Amino acid sequence: MEKAVTEAPTTSIRISNRARLTPPSPIRKLAHLANRAKAAGTRVYHLNIGQPDIESPPEFLEGLRAFDQKVVAYEQSQGNEALRAAWSAYANRTLNLQTSPEQFLITVGASEALVFLFMTCCDPGDEIIIFDPTYANYLGFASIAGVTLVPVLSDMEHDFALPDRDRIERSITPRTRAILLCNPNNPTGTVYDRQDLEFLFGLCEEHNLFFVVDETYREFVYDDLQPLSMLHLAPQSDRVIVVDSLSKRFSLCGARVGSLITANQSVLAAVLKILQARLAAPTIEQFAAAYMLERIGDNYLENMRREFLSRRDTLYRAVKRIPGVAIHKPRGAFYTLVQLPVRDTDHFAAFLLDTFSHHGATTFIAPAAGFYMQNDRGTDKARIAYVIRSTEIEEAVTVLAAGLERYQQQYP
Repeated sequence: MEKAVTEAPTTSIRISNRARLTPPSPIRKLAHLANRAKAAGTRVYHLNIGQPDIESPPEFLEGLRAFDQKVVAYEQSQGNEALRAAWSAYANRTLNLQTSPEQFLITVGASEALVFLFMTCCDPGDEIIIFDPTYANYLGFASIAGVTLVPVLSDMEHDFALPDRDRIERSITPRTRAILLCNPNNPTGTVYDRQDLEFLFGLCEEHNLFFVVDETYREFVYDDLQPLSMLHLAPQSDRVIVVDSLSKRFSLCGARVGSLITANQSVLAAVLKILQARLAAPTIEQFAAAYMLERIGDNYLENMRREFLSRRDTLYRAVKRIPGVAIHKPRGAFYTLVQLPVRDTDHFAAFLLDTFSHHGATTFIAPAAGFYMQNDRGTDKARIAYVIRSTEIEEAVTVLAAGLERYQQQYP
């Protein structure tokens, strides 16, 4: 008779520190509570995640239908040739740039581009300077790549402007390899101007650093601002790397089509080796994206920009009416931070989803502590994404105000 195999307790099996220390997404970590509220019949207004409700371009959907290959084969690791050419031509036409298709590598969203750039620009333990608050997923990308993010704090009282030179330079060490900037910014909606970009680029030149600029929201700027790319300022610099995406610009979050753009041949060659190791980005979505960029008119993006401007103004007016709440007025992207009269927005956000409803509805916000590396800085703040229709934003803020009043009664 065979002896039964005795299994060791699972607690004796260790997972990696990388996996253990990777932080949960503040954008999605309360999704289970939202799903439970929906299952109970509560309407949930999603102000937590940057998922626009605007319809994707019909040209992209036409491109999906036009795909007629009999086998869905691997694409080239560097990306579909037609897409690289179409993306370059589109950027040149709409932004007056002079890029070439060879400067583009196609990635699975901007997220993959950033993970692979961290791996390319840094060895484990090397450092990248970011500005707190920052896009929460940068923390996860850095953990995956074994990179240390070094935060330099910006503050709401000064509209999240760049910190002064001394504060940034004090954060530069022999292990610093890059400065990373999101422009327009997620989560604050701050737009950095030409002077800001030139200042950071100058620091990178002085200290021999890469300058990585995430331009995912580049065209979404308001108040008479014009889209500005780092490629306008230093198109041929070996230290400039631009990360881009079709997700937000064309309401194609689920297509997962991103790119990195640089004139640095060594970076392109190194990243390509990593792209080859992961084989390729999705074939059909790249085909449809190329089809779209070759045909889409400028009115689609302009209509989106105007719609988000209207939603921003609606949100700003509505939140300003709530006693005790402060809101930063964003000039780009479709996010902002609000400061709430609570001690712990994680607890408050969970309360809204788990135990509260107002006329059968509740509001899902993203606690801001997860957007700060210095978590104690954001415990009274939340990020709001104004990606739903203006009428729904009004309703969501009404629910938020009612929830805040109830919460303060229960947790004075």
